[in-house]
Formats: sequence, C-alpha cells, structure tokens
Amino acid sequence: MKTLASLITTALVVLLFAPTLAAQQDRIEAGIRDVGPRAVRLALPEFQFDMPSEKADKLAKVFNETLRRDLDFSGNLEIASASFYPPGTFALPGDIKPEDWTKPGIAAQYIAYGRLSLNGSRFSATGRLRDLASQQEPIASNFPGFNDEEESARLSAHNFADRILEQLGFGRGIARTKIAFVSTRGGGAKEIYTMDYDGTSQRALTSHHSIAITPRWSPVDDRIAYTLWGNSGPQIAIMSVSGERFSFTQPTGVANSVPSWSPDGKSIVFSSRRDGDTEIYSADADGRNPRRLTNSRGIDVSPVYNPATGRRIVFVSDRSGTPQVWTMSYDGTDVQRITDEGGEAANPVYSPDGRLIAFAWNKPQSGGFDIYLYDTQTQKFTQLTSNSGNNERPTFAPDGKHLAFQSNRSGTTQIYSMTLDGKKVLPLTSSGSNEGPTWSGYVTP
Repeated sequence: MKTLASLITTALVVLLFAPTLAAQQDRIEAGIRDVGPRAVRLALPEFQFDMPSEKADKLAKVFNETLRRDLDFSGNLEIASASFYPPGTFALPGDIKPEDWTKPGIAAQYIAYGRLSLNGSRFSATGRLRDLASQQEPIASNFPGFNDEEESARLSAHNFADRILEQLGFGRGIARTKIAFVSTRGGGAKEIYTMDYDGTSQRALTSHHSIAITPRWSPVDDRIAYTLWGNSGPQIAIMSVSGERFSFTQPTGVANSVPSWSPDGKSIVFSSRRDGDTEIYSADADGRNPRRLTNSRGIDVSPVYNPATGRRIVFVSDRSGTPQVWTMSYDGTDVQRITDEGGEAANPVYSPDGRLIAFAWNKPQSGGFDIYLYDTQTQKFTQLTSNSGNNERPTFAPDGKHLAFQSNRSGTTQIYSMTLDGKKVLPLTSSGSNEGPTWSGYVTP
C-alpha cells in the first residue's frame, strides 16, 4: 500500500518533481475544434490624454498595454502592426479616415480607438469600435475606473476589451476573470494566491504557514476549496477571496483532499481515507451528508464534475496498476476508462461545455508530463504541449478557449496560459515556485 505522502504526490501529479528541459513553443497537432469564428483584423491606435503629464503618461501606458494584451490573447483578433499606422491622434470620429486603415499593410476590418481622461481623481476611457466597411460604430461608450491608479486603468481596458469581443460575436471575454494558484514565494510554506487572468495583481489569499494546495474555484461565487495540511494531516478548507472562512465537516485524523465543486456550488466531491482506502466521496458544501462513490482497491483521487451537466465526474485511479483517467456517473455508477496507452495520467478537468477533458499525461518513453485533450464525442486525443519540460494541472477559462497550467520549462515551476489552438502562450508568474492554477468563473470579486 502506498504511503500518504506518495498518495498525495501522485494525486497532485508529481508536484515536487521538476526536471529541466529546453523550452519550446506549445503546439496543437491535430483534431481540435475551431475556437470561434475566423479571426477579425483590428487596428488599435494608442489612447492618449488631452493633457499629458508624468502620471497621465504612466496610466496611458498601462491602459494601452492591457487593452492590446486582452484583445491579442483572445485568440479571435489579429492586431494590425502599428508600424503601418498613419501619423496623428485618433480620439474622435472625425479623426478616422477609412482609407488610411483599410490600405495594404493595415487592411483592418475594424478600428478600436478613443481617448483617456482624469476628472479629479477618477480615471476613465472613452472607447469606440468602428466597422470600417459600413462606417457604423456599435460601441461608443465611457469605461470608467474607480480612481487614478494603475488598477483602475487596467479595469477600464478589461471592460472595453470584453465589450469588443462580445460585440464582434466572439462571446464573453475573460479579461475580468481571475486565477488562483499555489506559491512558495513567501518562504518555505505553500500558500494560495490569486491574480488577474493575465498575471497582474498577484496577492496572497492564505497565510497558514503550512501547505495549502489544490485550490478549486467555486463556479458560482468567490469561494475557493483547497487541501490544507494541519496537525492531523491533509484536510479540506474553504475560503472566499474576501477572506471569509467556511466550515467543512470531516473526520479529524483522516486524509481528505483535492476538493472540487458541483456546477451549482452546493456540493463538493473529494478524496478521503475515512473507510481505510482512498476513495471518492461527495458531500454538501459544508461537508455534511457524505456519500461514497468509488469502491476499488488502490487510489481514487482528483474528482471533477462535468460543469455543463453535473451528471458525470472525471477522476484518476490506479485500479488498473498505474494512475489513469476515468469517468463515472455522479452517483458512482457507469465507470469508464479514458486513457489506455500506459504511462501515468493525472489532473483531469472538463471544459465548460463538458465536451473536452484536459489532463496531464506522461506517456511511456515520453520523458515527462504533457497536456492533452480528450474529446468525449469523437473519443480522440490531442496533444497540446511538447518538448517543453513537465506540463501539468490544466484548468479551463470560462470561455472554453483558454487553458492555464503549470510548467517547469523555464527551470522553475511557473504558471502559463495558452489559447486552445496552442498559438499563443502567456507566462503569468515568475517569482518563487508557482503551481496548481484554477480559473474562476465569470463571477469575480
């Protein structure tokens, strides 16, 4: 029988191992569905203040960099190179001459433009989106901040970016979503941190001075469930981003770990040794009314609900000899094995629409973990990362078009995000060692 330490290590997909390999670009090999309509080409001249100053220039830089990053990383927009833009200031409708923006080199279909202002201590941006073919402006709005600080400029840019994507038919943007993760930057302890989706505004959530790992964000609010090591071993803890703690009834002295929420946030599925073996249980969100779902020799861990239906659970089990990905009905019946090519598989998670399962897989002779997708309809696998160290613990953005994951490709374990087609990869962390990301839903604090 495996020890508790090896159990948790396996369940969390070798969190302490970090072999270094040369970093290479992630790629999609074949078989992925389109992530949205064909990319739209957009011109994006810089926003400026009417009255420049040192403070204004700094805020303008933050706004422009945030807006460009949000739109570029959406995966649905192609930003025309600024080197071909005409000279001038582009703040008002009369400043835009369509022929300047549709000529070869720019060839934009739309232009997003506007200006910035400070009214006392309040930052705001006036953002416009023009269809260069029809000359219609479906967006001409003010996007206010809450003060004159950099965070306010980022918020205004996030709001404008999300409006652009929604207006162009690409669905709800993720610019205002957040990611929770585990970091050792405060010393030897592992604590839960949060950050904006693009890696900005990183803040510590917990201060247990212990080991807090495997965070999982509630799909309906700002609660985060996670595994916390205490005097009696690993237990499940729940805390909101605002700092409120919630009780979770569980037997002391028994290992309880890797919690995950039901789609309605009313129950939690998790692993426990309360009956002498590591099995999967479901319970109310406060830990009451526990119910055992698995009954097999070995280790059953890392359960995650299908967020679209709540009717199916994906999990990891070594009942076949090595850790593999399995699924079962929400009541523990109809158990099916997903991975059958050997090696070790871990960290499965469903896409928001329930069709895809992302997971980490160390195939035989592969030399490390990579991120794979499994399409539950076609039953086909797609490899997302390759030749870039160990890549583990994937988590879907709520738009289903982006993934965050941990990787040691840089020599230390850090958090990255990528578009689902593998074309854009964004490093999110760099300080200390960072792992185990979990993406929030659209409900953010």
